Parts: sequence; structure tokens; C-alpha cells
Amino acid sequence: MNGFPNKKLIFSVCLVSCITFLLGPKVPTVVAESLELNEAPKFLKLQAKNTPIQLVPKKTDSKKRKVGHGAANQDQPIGYRPISPSGRVNTPVAVHNLKELDRDSIGLLDDSQGGLGADMWLGISRSFVTRLLALLPSRINSPIMRNLMKRLLLTEAVAPKNNKLEPALLPLRIGALFEIGDLESALALISLTSNRTSEEGLARIGIDGRLFGNDTAGACQLVQVHSDQFKGVYWQKAAAFCLAMAGKTAQANLISDVLAEKTNSLHPAFFSAMDKLSGAASPKIISLKSPSALMLSLMRSAGLILPEDVVEEATPSALRSISLSPNAPVKVRLAAGELARGLGVIGSKRLGEIYNAIDSDSTLITNPIKYLSENWGPTGRAILAQIVEKQEDTVERAKLIDGALKLAQKKGEWKITALAIVPYVETIKPTAELAWFSGTAARIFIATGNYKSARAWLESSKDRETKLSDRMDLYPLVTLITKDDVAKVQVVELRGWWKTQNVLGNRGLSKARTFFSLLNAMGVSIPSDLWAEVLDDGKPIKEIGPKATIRNALSQAAENGSRGATVAMTLIALGERGTLDQNLFAVEMSIKALRRIGLKQEARAIALETAVGAGL
Repeated sequence: MNGFPNKKLIFSVCLVSCITFLLGPKVPTVVAESLELNEAPKFLKLQAKNTPIQLVPKKTDSKKRKVGHGAANQDQPIGYRPISPSGRVNTPVAVHNLKELDRDSIGLLDDSQGGLGADMWLGISRSFVTRLLALLPSRINSPIMRNLMKRLLLTEAVAPKNNKLEPALLPLRIGALFEIGDLESALALISLTSNRTSEEGLARIGIDGRLFGNDTAGACQLVQVHSDQFKGVYWQKAAAFCLAMAGKTAQANLISDVLAEKTNSLHPAFFSAMDKLSGAASPKIISLKSPSALMLSLMRSAGLILPEDVVEEATPSALRSISLSPNAPVKVRLAAGELARGLGVIGSKRLGEIYNAIDSDSTLITNPIKYLSENWGPTGRAILAQIVEKQEDTVERAKLIDGALKLAQKKGEWKITALAIVPYVETIKPTAELAWFSGTAARIFIATGNYKSARAWLESSKDRETKLSDRMDLYPLVTLITKDDVAKVQVVELRGWWKTQNVLGNRGLSKARTFFSLLNAMGVSIPSDLWAEVLDDGKPIKEIGPKATIRNALSQAAENGSRGATVAMTLIALGERGTLDQNLFAVEMSIKALRRIGLKQEARAIALETAVGAGL
């Protein structure tokens, strides 16, 4: 496609084609593939509204407004429930709490639904809130961090006064949800604002959200609505794609030719895909890093094979889309699927379906753990999952899972293995015969944020006869997950646990340092003689932690009792490292800050995730 020599003719023809696109028949609505976030909630098909902003959901619209993301049977932190509208009877949020409410204050959660409170920004300047929203991490591999992020961004709360010189907060909140891959919540918030059609950023999120969800018809309807208002390259590419999908290949090709003449910055894959949609031959795409929603939709619609590097620099939403793409090689789907599961944009069951796409005769493998060790990686884990799924004997299934997790601990990929295997652990019930499996099961459930099941396994092992070493192995988790006040920990038990770790050398010393630090952050006073035995040797070490400004801002927000600022600063302090034990400095600060504002269960969840990640 080299364009025409007469550019005036090109633009005239394109203008006519665009008018035809706008006035012509709309792309027929089709049933879209469900947008699956954490298992499989239905994709919200949100229509543009020109009605006044409704601050609370109607009872009759409760199913449409329900966008919860909690795992089934998950023991959620106190104050959190999967998002669903209440009957608005005796709810904590009263009308007088929402004075001077503007669109920046709207949300999907009130206090009774897990929100952080209508006054969560009280005493905080708008400029500070704006900066906090801009600094939130986008790649979150921690269930509790994702939980806090959604609650922060979805809470209906009085926004700080706008001096008309600072940006609106609602677009920033929607953008943050979009960046972490929570498309459903982002689209739901967009639906609450009546003047969204005038903002290009929100319009593009609405389109990209539908493209990522494989709702091409819905996306193209929005392109048609907005194409007379916005004229940039994004809109021209989208118009060309939608015209091609509607069978109007001549008009689509004209726009593509104009783009080829106007800019050389577009990826060659765009033109190759447009050629293919027009029925022409197209070259193989060998590279497509950091793919956009439109490019993935184009490649999928054109039937072009996604290259191996498509997962590089891909956003959480893009990884989800790639993992479900029929035009992606199985190897690419596996890589994208594991990354997407780690970031919480697909569930373990969906990952299991991707694993089952591996064609292999797993019955021929006589030693699965040895096979996994020799074939470590996504393919090896996929075949192991197939073997575990076929194993009907409960004890043998538990042995396979236990062996796989021990191997994963050595390989340094314990968490993704745990996330992949959790559906099969859910089929196993705690019994006396499986007391030895309690620790493995509990750790897997903690990694997925299912504290209720983790607690059930740990409590089931208390009254059974177990070796001292096994009881001491479970002691840190039992201590942190108890419903009682952690501060009531018995010093004699703590000393007993340390004795079992002291003989393990550096490995035991590392565990003790992490455990004592977590307990200290949770309000437990560690005896000085125990600190003396685990103190560092004085040699300089490279500390990983947030900058001084972030530390101080977090401390001050918690001291002032600002729930919104404290949660936001906690997320920023933890960052993309999250609850890894290498990020212990940020973890300790976050636990203390959350406890100070009353979010003790959330603080406990951070401690548990860190403990499991550290091998406790």
C-alpha cells in the first residue's frame, strides 16, 4: 500500500468514506466472548447514557452493577465483600456525608460493600491525591494488594475540592483500573459519568476494554459514535479496522493508504493485518512487542499468528487476551497465561484450560516429579497439571502436589506453580491421613488469598499427633493466621520455634529474621535475647526499599488517619515487588500503617503473603 499520487484526492475520498461509515448501517451486534476476570464473571455491556449521574444503584439494576472479583469461598479481609449493591437500608453512607458531591466522588462501593469510607480523603489536598493516583503500580502480583487497589479506586467518597487547575480524579481512577487489567470495573465507572463522550481518554478506554474482551461489535459501535469528534491516528486505525470488519474493504484500504502516506511510525503488522482482512497475501509477523488492544484484535480477526515476543512488555490485559487467542501458538499462550495468572487477570481454572491445550500422552510418564525437574517451565507444569487432574486417588494426588511445590521452591517459581495447582488442591479435604499435607495446602491457599481454606487446613492439624518438627514448621503460619490477637503470642513458643531454626544455619536464620520482623510489625514485642541471635553480622548489605519521601508520606498519612492516602501510599511503597520477602522494609511499613488506620485483617494478609513467599 503506497498510497495515491494525488493527496487531495486521497483525503477527499477518505472524507466521503468516513461519512459513509458514520451514516451507514451499524456493525451488527454479536455475542462477545465473556470477559473473564478471576474465574468467569460476565462482561458488562455498558451503553452510553445521557442521564444525570446516579450515585447509588437501583435495586432493579443490582445484577448489572455487580462487579465483584473475590474467589469463591475466599476469607476476605474484614470490611470487604464482593461488589454488589445493597438494598440501601441502614447503610453507613448517608446523604449528608456526600455534600458537594461531583463526578470525581462517584463509585461502586460504599462502606457496607467494602469501601474505604465516604471521608477517606478528608484533610488531603487534591494535588496529593492526583499524584498518588498517578504513582499506583500497574503490575500487581499480590491478591491483597489487588483487593486494596480495587477498593481504593471504586469507593464513592467526597473528593478534595477542585480549584479547576488540577486534573479530574475520575479519569485517573478509571485509567488505574484499566492499567491493572480490571476492565470490568473500569467500564463500570465510565458508565456512571454522563459526559464521558467528550473525553478522548475515557472513550479510548471504553473501546480498548471491549477489544481486549473480544467484543469487536461493541468496540466498533463506540468508534462510530466518537469518530466525528476525535481525529487522531488511533481513531483512523480503529475506523479502518471497523470498516474492514463490516465488509467495507475499499473504504478501509483508503484509510490505510492515507496512514501509510502520513506516518512511518505505525507497526508493519497493522498494514499486514489490513491486507489480510482485504483478502490479499500478507507477510509473517516476526515481532510485536507491547501489543495494543487494536493490534491484537486485528491479528486475531485476520488470522495472523502472533510472534513469540508478543508477551514482552505486554500489559496485564494484553497478556490475558494473548493467553486466550486462537491465533497464538500454544507455547505463547502458556507463557502469557502464567504471567496473566500471576497478575490476577485470569483465574487458575482458566490457566488449567490453557494447560490442557498441550497435546501429550501424560500416562506414559512414570515419574512425574522427575519429568518436571528435567522439563521445568510452562510446558512441564502443564503436563504435571494434566497428570494431577487424572489422578483419582486423593493421597497420591496430594503427594504429587507436595512434590511439585517442593521442586518449585528450589527452582524459584513456587508461586506460579501454586497458582496453577490450586484447583486440584480444592478437591482435597483435610483428613487425619493427610495431616502431613496441611502446610503445603495452607501455603497454596494463602498464595491465592483464600484464607478460609488455609485456616481450615492449619486448624485440622492442631489436634492430631504430629512430629515436633512438623508442628514447628507450621508455627509461623498458625501464629499469623489465627483469629486471635497476634500480639498475644507466647514467648515460650517463640523460643521453641527458634531452637528448631537455629540448627538449620543460614536458611533458618533468614526465616527467623523475616518472621520476627513480621511479628514486630504486627505489634508483637520480640525479646531482646532473640533479636541478639538474629541480628545481622554488621557487614554492609544492599537494602531494597521505598525512598525517604514515600516512607515519610506513608507514615504521616497513617498518623493523620487518612484511609485513602494510607492505602494508596501502601500500594506505592510496596510497588511491583509487592509482598516478596526481598521487599521486607516496605512490607513492615505497610503492615504498621494499615494497622494504625484499623485495617488489621489487610495487614495480616500482607504478613501471610510475605511469610509464604519467604518459605515460612
